[in-house]
Amino acid sequence: MAQQAPAHEAPTGREAALATVMARLAEGDRAAVLTLRERFRPELARAVRAVARQRHARLDADEVDELVTDLALELGTLAGAWDPAGAPPWVWARHRVAQVVDRHLGQWSRPLEHAEGGAADRPVPVPASGAEPPVLEVLGSLARRDPGVALLREAVCRVASERDQAIFFETAVQAALGDRSPAATVAGLLGLRPEAVRQQTRRVRQRVRRLAADDPRFAALAELAVVA
Repeated sequence: MAQQAPAHEAPTGREAALATVMARLAEGDRAAVLTLRERFRPELARAVRAVARQRHARLDADEVDELVTDLALELGTLAGAWDPAGAPPWVWARHRVAQVVDRHLGQWSRPLEHAEGGAADRPVPVPASGAEPPVLEVLGSLARRDPGVALLREAVCRVASERDQAIFFETAVQAALGDRSPAATVAGLLGLRPEAVRQQTRRVRQRVRRLAADDPRFAALAELAVVA
């Protein structure tokens, strides 16, 4: 007997409220920015603080409040492209969140790493556009500090093209952020169809599992949820 496909989870009251306010914004109701800011202030503030922590920057309460308003305005301009079945807008548009914070922090941010022999005091530049760096660039930085990330990165580089690496890791990042439809989000980011994202991600996972089975050096990767 064929199994029925699982039903989609019904949206919570908060999710329904978010869909409503984003629909108002998509229809041009600019007053809905205030509703988004006030109703979802905790989520917007967490998104802002998360980016600031990545930049090793400290924001006081007034700065966070100012950036919450800026972020609500920014998300309002994207409301028409947002899919309520996917990630919340502050997750879906994480690159825009980074831009909002980087504009506030200015051209300089603190180093992500300590210099050998002590803390580094010399600031390093962030991209002039304020855009968040590509996922493969971020992964390269993490791999230099974490042997586990380095091993996964090497395995994926062996079995996938650069384009497919970006699809695989962008999807993994969105899933880790709590995105309920990471393939749809990544499809929007990269100009692909969600099904193509799912297919390529599945192929990369399968190839990494085969590599882990064939090469003892990569055997530990078989236990990772990201390739299961």
